[in-house]
Amino acid sequence: MTSLSVTQNVFHPNWTLPDNVGVAITTRAFGNLAVHVGDDPAAVLLRRRRLERELPLPHSVVWLQQRHTSNVLSWPFKTTIADAAYSSQPGSVCAVLTADCLPIFICSSDGKEIAAVHAGWRGLADGVLQNALKKFSTESSGLSVWIGPAIGPDAFEVGQDVFDAFVSNQFKTSHFFEPNGDKWLANLPGIAELICRQFGINEITQSDECTVSHSDLWYSWRNEKAAARFASIIWRK
Repeated sequence: MTSLSVTQNVFHPNWTLPDNVGVAITTRAFGNLAVHVGDDPAAVLLRRRRLERELPLPHSVVWLQQRHTSNVLSWPFKTTIADAAYSSQPGSVCAVLTADCLPIFICSSDGKEIAAVHAGWRGLADGVLQNALKKFSTESSGLSVWIGPAIGPDAFEVGQDVFDAFVSNQFKTSHFFEPNGDKWLANLPGIAELICRQFGINEITQSDECTVSHSDLWYSWRNEKAAARFASIIWRK
């Protein structure tokens, strides 16, 4: 069962939030929002402006240059090279672009701290989610997490290098890998949830949306080599 509700071409997670925080996820029907994938830059910019008007957002989105790193920026940003954004400022907007990787939202119970995380397997293994969580001054018991549409555990076939990258770290993640011939099927949403629980967070909501099996809604690089990305946005009102 999905934890999403749709309004036009934007999804709103069925996730309990403070009144001063908003979240939204665009679908493929809204169109590509990434400028680095070969789309017409002018068309992308028009979609971005339309998105800011329709939500409406309190501030223009400062889009990250995502490179599968573990870097986390604090708003307002002095650079844009990172794979997660954190803010404790009113009127701020944090956003990530994905097409199989995990989009993750983090919010404090009082709505004063928010973050958006882009976590592919490499970023997740290298600690991007942990680094984002460390930005929060709120105790872990006062944080909630939403794990968005991404490639699911039945679709994400990986090699031994990915298995080794996870099982060699401090988290016990081997049970999130199922043998599949000489490959593995990896459960990235499950690993992300484990990391959050290791931090003492209990309020975790999974979208249960697979970008591969539900490619009518989401862009999926693995499924179709789609030169497009959808956006996951969280903001303080």
